[in-house]
Amino acid sequence: MASLAAAQVQEVRSITRIERIGAHSHIRGLGLDDALEPRAVSQGMVGQKMARKAAGIVLQMIREGKIAGRAVLLAGQPGTGKTAIAMGLAQALGPDTPFTSMAGSEIYS
Repeated sequence: MASLAAAQVQEVRSITRIERIGAHSHIRGLGLDDALEPRAVSQGMVGQKMARKAAGIVLQMIREGKIAGRAVLLAGQPGTGKTAIAMGLAQALGPDTPFTSMAGSEIYS
């Protein structure tokens, strides 16, 4: 038995870091023009024009310091684009903006 254990050679594999591609990794902003009007397809955003315009108003208020230091909660049915709009808002605010995505159950638990 000891000779059998000594005869076995274990394969050593190199471990490389795997980068996960998220569902919203293509989003680069809210897709709004300078007048806060949503473009049809822009910066990875498609559809939800009214919600994107509303997020643009929130973006403008944050930049003006009117709601700085406060949290923004997006609520709605599953699959309606809340996370995509939040990612676009965070991207539009710049790389220094902290962004935390969480499920509703994390808030109520």
